[in-house]
Amino acid sequence: MARVLIIDDDELILSGLSRCFGDLGHEILTADSLGRGLVRARSGVDVIYLDLNLPDGDGHMSINELSAAPGGPEVIVLTGLKDNFGAQETLTSGAWDYIQKPATPSVLKASLESALKYRSDKFAAQAPARTFDDGGIIGKSPAMDRARQLMARAAESEAGVLILGETGAGKELAAQAIHRNSARRDKPFVVVDCSNLTETLLESVLYGHVKGAFTGALADHRGLVAEADNGTLFLDEIGELPPSLQKSFLRVLQEHRFRPVGSTREQASDFRLMAATNRDLEAMTRAGTFRSDLLFRLRTLEIPLPPLRERGQDVILLAHHFIKAACDRYRLPPKKFSKQLEKVLRPYTWPGNVRELGNVMEAAVINAGQEPVIYPKHLPGHIRVSSLDKAKPKRQAAKPQASQATDGPIQPYQDYKALRDQAYFRQLMDICDFDIPEASRLSGLSVPSVYRHLSLAGIRRGKK
Repeated sequence: MARVLIIDDDELILSGLSRCFGDLGHEILTADSLGRGLVRARSGVDVIYLDLNLPDGDGHMSINELSAAPGGPEVIVLTGLKDNFGAQETLTSGAWDYIQKPATPSVLKASLESALKYRSDKFAAQAPARTFDDGGIIGKSPAMDRARQLMARAAESEAGVLILGETGAGKELAAQAIHRNSARRDKPFVVVDCSNLTETLLESVLYGHVKGAFTGALADHRGLVAEADNGTLFLDEIGELPPSLQKSFLRVLQEHRFRPVGSTREQASDFRLMAATNRDLEAMTRAGTFRSDLLFRLRTLEIPLPPLRERGQDVILLAHHFIKAACDRYRLPPKKFSKQLEKVLRPYTWPGNVRELGNVMEAAVINAGQEPVIYPKHLPGHIRVSSLDKAKPKRQAAKPQASQATDGPIQPYQDYKALRDQAYFRQLMDICDFDIPEASRLSGLSVPSVYRHLSLAGIRRGKK
């Protein structure tokens, strides 16, 4: 018998699923809101059926937190949306399945059966967990806990790893953590930044060259692929790899053999490849700017890193860390963290992620000088202006006079709200030209939330 939690604000769904799974002999818990669902999940459950459109929160944003509840329950998403907007983000977050309403009892029972079979096999074969040395990566949010779990699994294998995340999210730190815990930990960890090198120089940097291969080649040069022999080769921003080099590198990745520039002889290198990008490689393959066969080889294991705006209290933990580091660097006495500072830092969307937060905290320490407490006035101006915009009170509409009468029935609130939401997201897409990450940054919503609202409003690219 398993414990099954159903989180949905529709009473018919709650009662229907309760009967469906209860008849199978399982213990059923229900919650009509996200808040109640999170509380009940912490009591320990095996499987959670989660509605995405809840009255007190976004179901997408809670998948990591629910998955991190005691027992590590499997999350099965139930959605009334009529298309697959957000399905990719939902499954990437670690959900077991994604089911559209209305679903037949056979589909629901099959999803539960498969999730429970997986849990049974997983716990039966589970070996004692090894300690994972994350190298001091800071963060206790459910999203970061899940990322650590994926890193730990990657460290136990020799498979290629593709790390996805926005600029400044910590992709190189994640790659270093995987290498540090792998069987190659005592061998080189070699970094290649594909975004900072020209095509000609990148080929020489990767494969090396022989004396006289080109003007200025005064001696043989050993490339980074050779340097990574028996270790790990990390290609940062691999989306910037020139198309001409993508083909040659695909062969190197397959054969682990390469030819230095100007040489007639091949060399071998036993390296493990890890790569990272902040770009949408699938979109690049559709546009013909990135080889699909190379993408398939890169993404044996895929690790998405959450942006800082989706990591909750991690912002404050990181801010304390960076303040201490800056004080140590500049030989300043330790500084305290004012309550007002937290109110400014938390709502900011951090488009530059952890890297931006580190720079902002360093600037605050420098501005504070010998002062013992960091206040908002020590922050850069654009951070303070952002907090003022968010704190600005909404202008209250004038109350209608008692003598004013309305002509005809008033519009239902849900209809009015849907129209206003549709107008807002049409304007947002016009401004961003359907750049969803940019829309997320401007609106302050998560990427899955933007997708969900677009779907509810019936807005698609090219549809006016």
